[in-house]
Amino acid sequence: MVEKEQLPSFAENTLKYIVDDIGEVIYSSHETLKKGDVYLLGLNPGGSGQNHPMTGVPYTIRSHLQSMLRRKENSYYDECWENGQSNYPKGEAPLQKRVIELLKGINIDDPKTVCASNIIFKTSRSSAELCFGLAGLCWPVHEVVLKIIQPSLILTYGIDKVSAYAFLKALFLKEEEVPPQPSLHGKWNCRGFHCDIDGVHTFVAAVPHLSYYSPANKQDVFNWIIANQNKAKERQNSV
Repeated sequence: MVEKEQLPSFAENTLKYIVDDIGEVIYSSHETLKKGDVYLLGLNPGGSGQNHPMTGVPYTIRSHLQSMLRRKENSYYDECWENGQSNYPKGEAPLQKRVIELLKGINIDDPKTVCASNIIFKTSRSSAELCFGLAGLCWPVHEVVLKIIQPSLILTYGIDKVSAYAFLKALFLKEEEVPPQPSLHGKWNCRGFHCDIDGVHTFVAAVPHLSYYSPANKQDVFNWIIANQNKAKERQNSV
């Protein structure tokens, strides 16, 4: 088994074809690389990348990996994001705030404790510019992270054909999806399924993409996620 300390070198070798492209691997502090209840996954980093504090140029995946085990920052709290129209102070971009709201809605008092990443590590400005096949290249790194965390919930945002949820569903869905949960926004539904990943029972959940979906006051959605996560925990404990 690849341990946390070996993860950067394992990832650098696994990602050798994209390791010098702009991107990030783990969005949270290195301290979240331990056993935990939740793994948060988006599609891929957006924008033009985060600037390295020493060089002033955007992080490559390689440079991110080289500093990953010292990283204290959380991308949803500690980075300044832009969306092509506006530049936001640290943690103030709408998507950043909605991620925090979603995690707090499922009773996570300190969202900084949640290990967070994207199914694809390479940065792009939109999913239209992205090669979805890169998810398969990045997946062995996620496998290592999942073995470390052993989460009862993989929480994703985005329900399109090009999304973390679509990739995980193609890999792991053996039974029927659970009945969809209305997102309480238009006609969109939240989606989810139960599965076993390396012997760990997990609920995989997806809400609509948080660039346009606000989880504010969506208590029925929170309850749906929590109830299914609790079922996953029960099945974990029964093994």
